[in-house]
Amino acid sequence: MPVYEFTCHSCGLRFDKLFRRMESTDALSETPCSSCGEPAYRQVTAAAFKFSHAPSQVRGAAPPNTGTSDDWNYDKAIGRDAEQKWKVVEKRDAEKARVIRQERENGVVLNKGQLVRSQEDGSYRAITEPERQVVNERRTTAFQVAQAAKQQGKKPPEGG
Repeated sequence: MPVYEFTCHSCGLRFDKLFRRMESTDALSETPCSSCGEPAYRQVTAAAFKFSHAPSQVRGAAPPNTGTSDDWNYDKAIGRDAEQKWKVVEKRDAEKARVIRQERENGVVLNKGQLVRSQEDGSYRAITEPERQVVNERRTTAFQVAQAAKQQGKKPPEGG
């Protein structure tokens, strides 16, 4: 049953009126004012609706919804993507743990930071001492370059 809002042009009263069934548009365009009896005219009002998800017994509570199916589809896609990425992370962690166990059996104590990954097949191995020295030299050089660039950016412009 629709509820419409009316305004009386004689006395200025605004009121709502409930209609039991859909009336013709002529009957809805003007109706007598409940205060003075003069014709009142129907107003354009905002739609009254809300989105709601009642908990379902089958799938539980549904996620918040903006009223479009896109929200649910995007959430599913993001969830699948995250699940795939975490599987890759877990697989790599398991491989690292296997290499560390294998090296311990050979008498070498390692941690995850001492492993490097092969670009060819993605497997892990212990980094050698010469490789570690090269990596540390490159890190030091990169840090020094970044610091020099930062210092250069702080200097006032010449000729200013």
